Amino acid sequence: MADLKTSPVASTTFSMKSVAMMFGLVVASVVVTYLLLTTSNRINDPAQLVVAVTPAVEASALAQPPAVTDAPTQPLAASEVAMESEDDAEATDGVPPLQVDPPILDFGIVRPSVTAEGTVKLINTGTTELEILTVQAGCKCTTIDDISGKKIAPGGSIDLKVAMKAQSSPGTKRAELKILVDGFTQVVMVNLQNEVSLPVRVSPAYLNVVADNPKTGRIVVESIDKVPFKICSVGGKPPNLVGFDAEKDEPRNQYLVDWDFARDFDPNNTPRYWVIETDRADCPLVDVFVRHESTLPKPVLRLTEYRHTFGRIEEGAPFEFTIDITDLPATERIVTAASSSSAAAVELVGSEVEGNVTHVNLRLKPVPGTLGVQWVPFNIYTNSRQQTTAIWGQIVPKGTVGCFGR
Repeated sequence: MADLKTSPVASTTFSMKSVAMMFGLVVASVVVTYLLLTTSNRINDPAQLVVAVTPAVEASALAQPPAVTDAPTQPLAASEVAMESEDDAEATDGVPPLQVDPPILDFGIVRPSVTAEGTVKLINTGTTELEILTVQAGCKCTTIDDISGKKIAPGGSIDLKVAMKAQSSPGTKRAELKILVDGFTQVVMVNLQNEVSLPVRVSPAYLNVVADNPKTGRIVVESIDKVPFKICSVGGKPPNLVGFDAEKDEPRNQYLVDWDFARDFDPNNTPRYWVIETDRADCPLVDVFVRHESTLPKPVLRLTEYRHTFGRIEEGAPFEFTIDITDLPATERIVTAASSSSAAAVELVGSEVEGNVTHVNLRLKPVPGTLGVQWVPFNIYTNSRQQTTAIWGQIVPKGTVGCFGR
């Protein structure tokens, strides 16, 4: 049994071997750490690091593979880079391949305050489907069909219906629509226009006598349908026609009218409109805007229009009309209306609110015995402000047909 005892020499030898083995593991760990630190910048794949160190140490000596930080991402293929660039450029600067037919929607000659309708065709001239995101009107005078979300196949088309209300004053009116297409930041423009005119047209449509502008001139008065007619009066007075003798010459479809501000107007009481009377039943009165310091609008309330006419009415006949005011505060209401003219009274019938528009309904009542072309200034009163404006027209005896002459 004595040979089973461990001798001091054997114990010492085993201990030395253990120390040597432990020392070797420490050295191996230091070497591994050094290798990791020196190769981490050259080896991008964590799996390569594990393979490189596994022969030197046992698996239990590796707690976790070292993390690779700031490793470069996999580069995109050239075709992917090109596609990404093309998409970005298209979304930023691309013009939709959308053709507008006709390029300008012309409503032609439209009477004042009349709404005309038309249609434009939107044609996809590209090779991919187009989706309409929205159509924006640049003027409150236009209304459009809602085509948001509509898709147009390559080579296909859709119709866009447009309505445009003419302003109350004669002249050319232009507006535009902006069409936004999905995937494109640039819009497609649709141009709209009309010419607001009565059956008898005046050119130019206004007299500009502001400041140092000429105080004399001539205007052309003509029928759009080329039918001959007579000019009965201008501003309630006999007309000054150039190259035409009413006693000898037959009626024409075009006249040249001479005007002189000092002769034809009262500088202290200049009407906003110079009224031309004709013998046409469909156009007894034609107005010419007089642009003078005293006739320019002085807005207090936000009226949508400043041209108001009762046309031609018979003596004693009342006339009802509406004036629209926008953005009137909720605490402000229409209280009354009153005329400052001796020719006719103006009274408030009522008012109603629709969205941000207040419709003010009024009634004109001519004073008995009043005849001829009349300019009737009046005021609209709220509980805090007042707006001065005017209405014009001609009052004739009952049964009058054709020229009245004043």
